[in-house]
Amino acid sequence: MPSQTEITVRYAETDCMGVVHHAVYPVWFEIARTDYIKAAGMSYAEMERAGVMLPVTGITCRYRLPAKYDDVLTITAKVTRLTPARIEFSYTVTKKGGDAVLAEGTSSHGFVDAENFRPLNFRKEMPALYEKMEQCAAADSE
Repeated sequence: MPSQTEITVRYAETDCMGVVHHAVYPVWFEIARTDYIKAAGMSYAEMERAGVMLPVTGITCRYRLPAKYDDVLTITAKVTRLTPARIEFSYTVTKKGGDAVLAEGTSSHGFVDAENFRPLNFRKEMPALYEKMEQCAAADSE
């Protein structure tokens, strides 16, 4: 169940060359990841209120083609790895309706307790959501 998020490039996201600044892509990845989690059955805010947080432990981004002001982009997010302690997402950025990849990346996260930031077992803490994420991850790999 890859999730697709549509973004229109804002002027403030571009540099003096009219190209999207490299620092914007991780922000878009976060938007796509949040949409993915919501599509799986719970908003990220609900997860935090329930005591689970997903701090970033690593991020990558490879820039292939420039995105420019007012381009309409599709950010596709999917789960590439899921364990009770960690989750990894991959992202692909394309122009809406196109298939050329503008950028691609990953983000890795650990499941932690919101109060003390200690690792937790997500499968035990939120079994229904873990099962749904597991199903989504299996569908993502097909």
